[in-house]
Amino acid sequence: MAARCVPLLLAFGAAAALAHVASSNGNGCAWTGQMGGPGGSAPCPAPLSGETCPVTPSYDQVSDIWPCPAYNQSSGGKYYGACSPGAGSNPLCTWFDPTSPQLGCCCPADGCWTPPYFNWIIGACRGSGCGAYYGVPATQQYKDAGTQLVVNYVATYQWNSSERVWGLVKDSSYNTDGSHPSYDVAKPNGGLSPGDAWLQPQPGGAADWTWGYYPAGVQGAGPPGMLFVLSTESVWNVAWYMLNQVTLDKGPSVSYPAAKCQYGSDNCWSSGNAGEIDFLEAPWTVNSGAADGYRRLYATQWNQVGRSFVGDMGATCNADGGWFDDVTSNNYFLGTKENETNPVIFAAVVDKIGTFIYRIPADQSEQIWPGLARSTAACTLGPAPSRRPSNAGPPCDDDSDPYCALFIPNCQADAWGGASAGHQGGANQGCKVNGEQGWCVNWWGLMEDTGQWVWPENGRRSVVQYQAPATSVEMPWNYEMEAWKVDWAGNPQYNAGCCVLNKGHCPT
Repeated sequence: MAARCVPLLLAFGAAAALAHVASSNGNGCAWTGQMGGPGGSAPCPAPLSGETCPVTPSYDQVSDIWPCPAYNQSSGGKYYGACSPGAGSNPLCTWFDPTSPQLGCCCPADGCWTPPYFNWIIGACRGSGCGAYYGVPATQQYKDAGTQLVVNYVATYQWNSSERVWGLVKDSSYNTDGSHPSYDVAKPNGGLSPGDAWLQPQPGGAADWTWGYYPAGVQGAGPPGMLFVLSTESVWNVAWYMLNQVTLDKGPSVSYPAAKCQYGSDNCWSSGNAGEIDFLEAPWTVNSGAADGYRRLYATQWNQVGRSFVGDMGATCNADGGWFDDVTSNNYFLGTKENETNPVIFAAVVDKIGTFIYRIPADQSEQIWPGLARSTAACTLGPAPSRRPSNAGPPCDDDSDPYCALFIPNCQADAWGGASAGHQGGANQGCKVNGEQGWCVNWWGLMEDTGQWVWPENGRRSVVQYQAPATSVEMPWNYEMEAWKVDWAGNPQYNAGCCVLNKGHCPT
């Protein structure tokens, strides 16, 4: 920020982070990402006074604006299959019977036959620009301090199944060659000169986060596997997540001008179940989220599951993570402390098995995942880190053991199977859909197993059985990797019904 009143500790930490420009180690890959926007500064949201913050531009202020995407049934129908027309702007088929072996598929809205291609988005905020600011007083002091995310680079990779490597998607990646200084997402122009600013807030924003940074007008990444990498100097009070590329292009929060869209400005998040996975997100909606100095960053996958974007609750019934009010899940990392610099790389793999989010200390990164360095990322990466994460399961909250990982399972079934006892399929395996949007095509079936780690080394496989007498099914991950419900102090809150069904998630 051009003129920001901050505590002395923050000033030193930010200066150190922004001064960090590592020389290329020869492995940094050229990137072509373009994040257009005028940049500049404006007064920060209330109650902050006399401070400047970034500016979210209008769509008209972005030069060479990308075209509004339009996916109709002829161009995107193969990603949904046969379907029934529903009612309403978010089409619902209220007559579907979830006990039927064939639940049915409710057609998405016009223009929302979206392909399964995704990209990353960073959400940042300060003051009342942070979601639920006035309704959650316990977190106001942290929201006033604002997002503290200093980025070295951010990258998207596509899985190459024939060569079994990850290849950089250059137009969705930024500063992977380390040619620019680190970027502070809560400062105008990242705290850099306008000519050095390699990210800018985008016009679509980020729901409940004032500023949204994301690649737009590109294809993104999709089947058979995706990898997103975020190299940070500090990470606190932030959201880093994955959205469908169509949702990004049509605006995660602020809609693309409807007059310029063939099918209007609906971003397809709900009316197409276009998809969202949260890799890191501060618990901004509840007073209990102030625990641990607001350092918790949750991994979640239960937003708008349905149609072809199918969720999964694992053997614990809560393996899809997230936080709640009276209880929460234990699927979180501890980010850096407020006003702290501690370089860490987060690498999020999304494949057939699930979402694997690795937390890699930057000073060990080239040994843990060769090709990923503090300030550079290689053009190609091997399939997975060189060694198993050190944690036995969630959370990743041990500052003394920083290399760890979180996991969210994906549905492994190829059909719904029905919610009546004895039916085999997604219902028996704990897969999650909305009964009025149905089960269309399970996009995770288009993915491949990219060979990620399971942990701990001597763990036991997760076994699910939600529809006995249908047979139990062994999953391709360890039970210990799954999140479960806890109170905010970390004490287990067992789901009695889940304990009985899955024979293991029970009090000891």
